[in-house]
Amino acid sequence: MKQIYLLLMPLIWFCTSCTQWQKAEAVVVMADSLDVTQHVIYNDTVALRQTIRTLNNPLGRTFKRNTLAKAYYYMGRNLQRNYAQIERAAECYIEADWLKIENPIYQGRVNSCMAGICADYNQDSLSLLFYERALDNFERSENEWYYANGLLTICMIKCALKQFTEADSLWKMAASYSFDDSYRWYLNDIRVVYFFYQEAHYSPDSIVHYLRHTPITTSHRARFLTDAFYDLGQMDSAAYYAEKVVNDFNIPTHKVSAYYILHKYAILNNDILAADSLAGLRMDAKRQAETKKIDSLNAIRVFQDYLYYCKTFIWRVVGYSTLVIVLVLAVLSILWYWRKKKKHVDAQIEALQSAEEEYQQTIEEQRQQRHDALMSHIELVRTRHPKPDKKWNDYSVFRNELNQSLLGLLDKLAEKKLSEKEIRLCVYCLLYYDISTKVLAEYMIYSAVGIRTFKQRTAKKLGTTAANLYDFLVEMAISD
Repeated sequence: MKQIYLLLMPLIWFCTSCTQWQKAEAVVVMADSLDVTQHVIYNDTVALRQTIRTLNNPLGRTFKRNTLAKAYYYMGRNLQRNYAQIERAAECYIEADWLKIENPIYQGRVNSCMAGICADYNQDSLSLLFYERALDNFERSENEWYYANGLLTICMIKCALKQFTEADSLWKMAASYSFDDSYRWYLNDIRVVYFFYQEAHYSPDSIVHYLRHTPITTSHRARFLTDAFYDLGQMDSAAYYAEKVVNDFNIPTHKVSAYYILHKYAILNNDILAADSLAGLRMDAKRQAETKKIDSLNAIRVFQDYLYYCKTFIWRVVGYSTLVIVLVLAVLSILWYWRKKKKHVDAQIEALQSAEEEYQQTIEEQRQQRHDALMSHIELVRTRHPKPDKKWNDYSVFRNELNQSLLGLLDKLAEKKLSEKEIRLCVYCLLYYDISTKVLAEYMIYSAVGIRTFKQRTAKKLGTTAANLYDFLVEMAISD
């Protein structure tokens, strides 16, 4: 009996697995049906989690790869939309992207979702990379609607990156397509974005012209109209659209701006109670935005790690395969030719060691090149700005002007969760390494005692000391 049971066990396991796979397949089929027929995202997260648990194994990832990828995609949409778990959503999108959905439209949508998260955190370059991957999939699908919408989305990112010539060309390509009213409204949205980002050509009248008669179905439209009417001094209209931003949508960053205008409007109308209430609501929105910002930052890091992994994966496979082959051949050679080929084996080992030494030398040379480049950039900045520029009081200007020159140091410091003021101190300590504590205190608007304490606290946060802060920052800047 025991022998019969042991013989039947594989069959029982296979039948059970097939049943579970059928249930998992049915869940995804239902999700696809809702998506295609009703344009609704399947929201039974319990069923989606069970589907993922059933298929997320070597057999499932091999034979039900497409089903598993779609389950991860739908799970990501739920986590992002309904529960605002951005980091977990990002992880789901990465799994879906890695597995590769057979339908290029769905694969493109996965990349679009990844890009959207990056765009929400103003990671425009990273967002552009994912949107371009999405557009490639939409083009491969030969679906003109998805392709045209992809062109518009990339156009928006190009605007944010100040690449206006390319943006205009993409918009005109998208405008050659004609679909429904919603597409025409989206065309207008992107044209507004195009004008909005061109500060030299920005005109609130043009914003109103493109959006006044467009249904306010997105927070972006309401926000653009709010800002445009505010710039025109038409406070009644500005307040009207600000109310739509806070009542009809739930984007914290947009709410912060809307509450500001509503607060101004309340003061203008001598409604002190409303003004006080709106000030409190604005602070709440700021806190919500900050919370979302932190979660989004974690998601961005997840995407960055994924892209690095994808970039190096093939080379790692080739490298590991080559290493295994070399090792096997070496062992066989040692076993077979031990006595006759010892010198040959030794020569091979020496060549490998030489290659490793050359590799290490190359790494060191690259590190020295980054160090030299950093020192050169520092001296160039010091030449242009012997002391901190007043315009650097605007942190966005400060960041834009110095981050690239300092090899992305400001990004790295931000990843350490330093405040803007702490980042500014670090940059000043790096750029103006020879200034006195008294002068540094003047730059930072601190007392001499206060700046020492602030510097020590900042250095401790980075895991170093105030005395070693300069060397630490140099190492951080030149590290990959």
